[in-house]
Amino acid sequence: LGIESVDEIEKMGIAKFNDACRTSVLKYTEEWKDYVHRQARWVDFEHGYKTLNVPYMESVIWAFKQLYDKGLAYQGYRVLPYCWKDQTPLSNHELRMDADVYQDRQDTTVSVAVRLKDEDDAYAVFWTTTPWTVPTNFAIVVGADIEYSEVEAVNGPNAGKKF
Repeated sequence: LGIESVDEIEKMGIAKFNDACRTSVLKYTEEWKDYVHRQARWVDFEHGYKTLNVPYMESVIWAFKQLYDKGLAYQGYRVLPYCWKDQTPLSNHELRMDADVYQDRQDTTVSVAVRLKDEDDAYAVFWTTTPWTVPTNFAIVVGADIEYSEVEAVNGPNAGKKF
């Protein structure tokens, strides 16, 4: 939008600015869905929540008010990443995660070699984070615009085989 200051946001109008932000946030919705599905994740995109939706924001404020009324909220100060251009704090949830919240983990994965039809020593290899789905897979899908490589095993039990 070419905005240089919060004054310019106020000049264009908060509603118009929010609409432009909402459009920007939702610009890559389809790409996000494709990305999530490629990871073999199941997400309910039709009934999801977005932090930019007013009912969601109101529910968060309502929950915070409940905590405040019970004396479970406190006032304090902390350093936040800050955008000087529009004078707002930036999201820092990743920066605040410690070992109790964000931990490295080892997930079960598997690499599978499948003999190519009409080829004695040629195999397609795929990797998956959902190994329990392998027995029900009847096909390997490849992309027309993706560059693949063929590598021949030089030694070991697979010597001479092409992957």
